[in-house]
Amino acid sequence: MNRGTGSGVSEPSSTGLRLPPGAIRLGIMAFALASLVGFLTLFLVTHDVRGSLEGFRQFRPIWILPALGLAAMDWFGGGLRLWILTRPLGTRIRYPNCVQTSAATAALAYLTPSGTGGGPAQLYGLIRNGSSLGRAVAVNFASMTVNLLFLSLAGFAAWFFGAAESIEGITLPVANIDAATLFKWCAAGFGAIVSIVLLFALSPRWPRKIAVRFFGTGPRVRGALRFLQELHGAIQIYGARGKGALVLATLVNILPFGARFVMGWAVLRGFGIDAGFWNVVTLHVMLHFLLYFMPTPGGSGVAEILAPAVMSSLMPASLLVAYTAVWRFFLAYVTILVGGAILFRWLEADGQRMLAAEAVPVDAGSASKPGGEAAK
Repeated sequence: MNRGTGSGVSEPSSTGLRLPPGAIRLGIMAFALASLVGFLTLFLVTHDVRGSLEGFRQFRPIWILPALGLAAMDWFGGGLRLWILTRPLGTRIRYPNCVQTSAATAALAYLTPSGTGGGPAQLYGLIRNGSSLGRAVAVNFASMTVNLLFLSLAGFAAWFFGAAESIEGITLPVANIDAATLFKWCAAGFGAIVSIVLLFALSPRWPRKIAVRFFGTGPRVRGALRFLQELHGAIQIYGARGKGALVLATLVNILPFGARFVMGWAVLRGFGIDAGFWNVVTLHVMLHFLLYFMPTPGGSGVAEILAPAVMSSLMPASLLVAYTAVWRFFLAYVTILVGGAILFRWLEADGQRMLAAEAVPVDAGSASKPGGEAAK
């Protein structure tokens, strides 16, 4: 059984799983560029650059702490979800390490299209804290499942409480798509992803036959099949004694996702606007659901247009730019800064550890020669 070390930093994983720093830097640049384009477009739409900049002055600093608290709740709630999901698999990772993994996962998800980088970041964090690859993938699968379930329920609730009416007639600048239609496409995408994941995880026999038929039984194929079998075994554990963990993790998701939904209300209050708590929250449930599958990193570029379009009925036009910028800062930028710092610290520590491990055989080989240089 793999366990996290007492110090919270384990030895480098033997799976060879790596997160290339260059790819992370590229994600940061893509996120920044798309965000800049989005804000420039928003400035052009509002036609009031001076008034929009003046809007920043209306934000009351007393609301900075609640906004930061909500950002932190995202990481701590996500960490609690991971901690719960690792229990049935026998992987004892300390809660603080789960929180760090949660922040790093959210950061890389924001820096990649449709959050695709969140999975590798979560795997990396789990493995370097003592989990095997198969169990880490099982936790990743379970985490994705409860996330999709929670978002689906939250999206349905938002639709039921009238959020859909707020986006009727709103057309996104990308491909001229109606927002309400895009919401339906997102829901269909959620269902398709869940179906595919369940098919591979619960029925590994036919993928095994296909792999052997087309790729033979070489070392790499055998390794992939062993990995798939370990994944299947871990999923069986969830089915046997992890059902409660899945239910509890779904309920716990109210903390990380609830913090994201409430963030919009907190920022709006920071600008002195009281538009009704549930009205703002339901709008942001819909907004997050729509942004989930955006092709840009973290929905950047699109979020800067869609958010003010959805929220325009709740505030004067002069505050749209300021509101969107402050909301995005506390929602995404703070997480990218904190989670990104954790990721680069991990990469640096693991890189130094690998260099040290490579230097040991050389030193040991020179020391094993009788007499060393003196024998010559």
